[in-house]
Amino acid sequence: MVPRRLAPTSAPRPSLQTASVSAPMSVPRSLLRRLGVLLAAFASLAACGPEIQYRVRPGYATSSDLHDEIVLEDGSIIRYVSLPEYIARKRAREEGRRYKEPARTTAVIGGGFQPWLEADDGSVRMLANEPEHVVFITMRAFREERYGELWDQMVAANVRSRAESELGVEGARKKFIAWCAASRQDAMILLNRMSFAFATNGVVFRRLGGNMTRLSLTPQISGDFKLKLVEIAYEPAPEPDNPAKQTLKLAGIR
Repeated sequence: MVPRRLAPTSAPRPSLQTASVSAPMSVPRSLLRRLGVLLAAFASLAACGPEIQYRVRPGYATSSDLHDEIVLEDGSIIRYVSLPEYIARKRAREEGRRYKEPARTTAVIGGGFQPWLEADDGSVRMLANEPEHVVFITMRAFREERYGELWDQMVAANVRSRAESELGVEGARKKFIAWCAASRQDAMILLNRMSFAFATNGVVFRRLGGNMTRLSLTPQISGDFKLKLVEIAYEPAPEPDNPAKQTLKLAGIR
């Protein structure tokens, strides 16, 4: 008996149905305008970001003592920067130009000048072209207790030669280091207050004879400090990487 062959079952053709398309819902123009204003406001906020306030890091505080950045409850940010960077930012704002962010590895003055430059081996090069640099370098040297390097690089030549003629080369250096260690707290109080005062015109400059300048605080902020004066000497600049024709040195803290 031969089995009957079954005819293949054809799949039913899908019926084509016309999809019903609903008409677009009309949106009131007043609502569109309001949405546009809200979107523009959100875009503006996203572009501006949180408010950032820049403040000078106190001379006695290191990064472990005081974080570089603090976020307040309202979302605004306080950033602590070095004195040279604060001054550079202030000048850029007053001149109506944008401040160029420096590398964060060392203190940098606007234009690329570095008063405090540390090498990979830990050694430091100190160089000052302005009175603010002398205060900044001296304050940092006191904070990090680098008194020997401060004597070698930043103390005025006539001060060193006068001390060395009386005590010898090593004796003068050792006496300076001992004085710095004993006077560290009083010196830091003066230098820290003076670093803030540069930004508020609270430093009095008095030009003395013999290429000397004396810095003091205005009576309103001078306080009852044991040390009150910073003396600066102007000397020729032998360093090839110094763009200025003269360099500033520390002549005394009194």
